[in-house]
Amino acid sequence: MEENHNTIIKQAVRAVLKPKGLFQKGSSRIWVDDNGWFFTIVEFQGSWCDRGSYLNVGMQHLWNEWGDLRTVCGMREAREGAWVGYKGNAEIFSQEITSLAETALERVLEYRTLADLETAKSIPLINSGIAPFWSAWDQFMTAALAGDIPLCLELESKVRWALDFIPIDGGEELLAHTLSLLDEPQKIHAYIVDKITAGRAYWRSKPGLKRLPVHPEYG
Repeated sequence: MEENHNTIIKQAVRAVLKPKGLFQKGSSRIWVDDNGWFFTIVEFQGSWCDRGSYLNVGMQHLWNEWGDLRTVCGMREAREGAWVGYKGNAEIFSQEITSLAETALERVLEYRTLADLETAKSIPLINSGIAPFWSAWDQFMTAALAGDIPLCLELESKVRWALDFIPIDGGEELLAHTLSLLDEPQKIHAYIVDKITAGRAYWRSKPGLKRLPVHPEYG
């Protein structure tokens, strides 16, 4: 009997990612690496017309209120490599998926370095197929969380350009409110930490994510 390609993907990916501290969202093809104030999302994306997987890896910042897990932005484009298709040979397919998972792990380890705010604050972010506001906004908010107010003010123009390019509902109000807090570093830090804490609580309440640990700083 031909082995189910989804089972092959699950087993091969788990062998690579689980020992390195990532956890799977339920039985989905999404794996999460918890970095406190952001997740690194690893998605082995399927297709309706073929059996196999793409690989997408990117960041999801926890001060944003997304209703699903997605590769919002990152240091590079989310899509890694090409489609890996299942042609009926389970051994070859398992090897190819293992290689895909190893590529994912390389990216995850790169993103783990950004858990350090001093490192992360000056790293330009690239949007992953969505409005450019989000990459500009997340870079701006990273600087704010790091307490680098001069850098925030430098990045303001980048956020405004992104809003002019593709307007986001509520984007102007969100930016204006955050800018109003920059004169009080303790207040802006507490504001962002509260949003991260709420985000972590939200995701912890979702099926498949109840294993999300409590973070010592962000809840």
